[in-house]
Amino acid sequence: MLEIKNCCKSFENQTVLQDVSLTIPGGSIIGVSGASGIGKSTLAKILCGVTAPDAGEIFLDGQLLVSEKSNYDRRWGLAIQMVYQQPYATLDPSQKIGAGLRELISYHRLTKNKQETEKLIADILAQMQLPSKILAHLPRQISGGEAQRVALARCLLLSPKLLILDEATSMLDVSTQANLLALVKAQMLPNGGSVLFISHDRALTDFYCDTVYAFDEDHRLKEVRA
Repeated sequence: MLEIKNCCKSFENQTVLQDVSLTIPGGSIIGVSGASGIGKSTLAKILCGVTAPDAGEIFLDGQLLVSEKSNYDRRWGLAIQMVYQQPYATLDPSQKIGAGLRELISYHRLTKNKQETEKLIADILAQMQLPSKILAHLPRQISGGEAQRVALARCLLLSPKLLILDEATSMLDVSTQANLLALVKAQMLPNGGSVLFISHDRALTDFYCDTVYAFDEDHRLKEVRA
């Protein structure tokens, strides 16, 4: 479903990714582990179009997404969504949760009318195990676990083919973490979607993922558990 071919990236002459290749099949959970600053988040940012590779190519369902010669295909790239470590940073602090969801739905024209919009919001809240009253709250009025599920809901509204979790559970307690990961698995895999789970916690990636890759000291990605 996603194929990364020989990607390289450097910042100010410091290599961050060295000849990275990775295939993510549909309906799978792939883990990427490694020390802080080794290149995990840079890989995620390239997949989301935040930064460009210096070399290499990335294909999504056989279609070129980005390469050193081709700019990131923003429209096609909507099929890749990411949940970050800090959920509050992705939410407008002055905007109520409901207004943010409605704005996202309107911008991407996900529904035809207000009735469809409200049903879509009700459905996604139910899937994320969030109460309807949360729609009237500002981000600062909800817990970290709730904020992370709201961030996840925003991603899932766009029906991504690939969901990236970039240390997305590291700030959560163990039970909240387990609940969020179970929700992700239940929402993504049955429809053939995949998850790229990025974490420095090797034990967690081994437990949660089908296949695990790790960055070595040379910033190359190698399979460490199949």
